Amino acid sequence: MDSTFTIHLLQWRVVPGDIEENLKKAEGLLAKAGPGNGDVVLLPEMFPSGFYYKDLDQMASGSGRVLEWMARTAASSGVHLAGSLPVHRESGIANSLILVGPGGQTVATYDKIHLFPMTGEHLHFLAGGKTVIADLGGFPAGMAICFDLRYPELTRRLCRDGARLTIVSAQWPEARIDHFRDLVRVRALENQMFVAACNSFGDNGKGLVMGGNSMVVNPWGEVLGSLGDGEGVLSVPVDMDQVRKLREKFPVLESARTDLFK
Repeated sequence: MDSTFTIHLLQWRVVPGDIEENLKKAEGLLAKAGPGNGDVVLLPEMFPSGFYYKDLDQMASGSGRVLEWMARTAASSGVHLAGSLPVHRESGIANSLILVGPGGQTVATYDKIHLFPMTGEHLHFLAGGKTVIADLGGFPAGMAICFDLRYPELTRRLCRDGARLTIVSAQWPEARIDHFRDLVRVRALENQMFVAACNSFGDNGKGLVMGGNSMVVNPWGEVLGSLGDGEGVLSVPVDMDQVRKLREKFPVLESARTDLFK
């Protein structure tokens, strides 16, 4: 099995409450990326609607047509497509990262575990209760959303469960963008895995400015590519076999004291 593919990160200012405009923007950037069959396309957190709390229920009610769009887009492009959106659950709404495969089928769904309290996210969403490993064309990939990056326990669990790549959908503020860059690098190097993190940029409609800087980092913690704070596409080829080679050459994970630190 070929261990190489390209990861495409689509970065734009997510327009709060305007699903049609955001899907249109994603389509334009996807066309610019020109992905190949089997590639991975990653979108920002809450990409169809932003954190549009005043009509969150309606935004979540629109998830059906967004999922149809994701399925249609992934199938027509032959890619794995992932992004976070609001989704109705039995007892509320989840901030859910959904991965759709090249056949248009939903491959995996991860509900955000760590909700950001400083902007009231915990008041509007249900917290997820489990980590998720997705099958990304034969490669195990962990899933995370934004604030999750601050919790090393999550990515270490993904690592122990076999992840060789973690995909992250984010809306990370410009004011703390240095934290975003550092955390993406650290999560990659401490777990000897690839990490791809797609952020949005610009004003979120509430006076909070998102910081962009979407990036892909290799298992050695090296930044393979990054964007600035504007609209754009980042396309980075990766070789998943690098994870196996590094873990064999520099087996730090084998010395982890899991008997003491669970």
